[in-house]
Amino acid sequence: MFYSVVVKLKASKDGVYDFYPGQKIHSLFLGLIRKADETLAKNLHNQQKEKSFTVSSFLGMNYQKPIAIQNQKYYFIRLTILDDQVFNAMITSLLEKNAIREPVRIGNIDYEIEEILFDQSKSKWASHTSDEELFIKDYTENLIKLRFHTPTFFKAGDGFCRFPIPQKVFSSLLRKFNRYSESKKIDEAVESKLNNITIFEKKTQSRRITLRDFYLEGFIGDVTFKVPEDDKELVKIANVLGDFSFYSGVGYKTTMGLGQVERIPPQG
Repeated sequence: MFYSVVVKLKASKDGVYDFYPGQKIHSLFLGLIRKADETLAKNLHNQQKEKSFTVSSFLGMNYQKPIAIQNQKYYFIRLTILDDQVFNAMITSLLEKNAIREPVRIGNIDYEIEEILFDQSKSKWASHTSDEELFIKDYTENLIKLRFHTPTFFKAGDGFCRFPIPQKVFSSLLRKFNRYSESKKIDEAVESKLNNITIFEKKTQSRRITLRDFYLEGFIGDVTFKVPEDDKELVKIANVLGDFSFYSGVGYKTTMGLGQVERIPPQG
């Protein structure tokens, strides 16, 4: 299963994050896993590519400016997981902390867990699906519109690619899908056809975020990708991967809040 969980938090004091807090939320996530399974947490930390989780920054907050936190106010973060073992460890820790009212810490601020949201009736960012559910959909749409909410970029040799090149986007998704899908695998021969996907429309901007000791730059905004209508296999695969992007994120440093993606209707 693929999961997207939103955690509602209440701040215990005033404070300011003068850096992008995704790095600290990443540390919180690994701390939750460590509490339930220390070996699993170590393996996740040491894993180099296609990690099985992402985190967000604070949802709805302007990450380009210092984020001011107010005592007793509510804040939301999102955690996505592609692996059942990791999901179970995370939820076990969250529910235990919630039951005994033990706070969680992000940077130097403690938060009480107010609610854990699992479905879209509570938050558009909360949902779950399976590889089988993605594949049984009757996909016919050859325009796939993705909204990149946080800076997105890709490793390219010793440097980075900061543009929404279709082959980069869909190759990234394909690798991660095949790693974590349990019952459905995509024939990797289709990768040779990803260059046939083009950009139909884009409205993007460059964005830079500051971590504690360096900055990263990528693109945000809306990109509509066009798949050749006559290639039914590629239309199907591109749609599956487009839906999957909500859970997997796209590109580099998704485990620190980058590459957060939402699929929206082509006319949206």
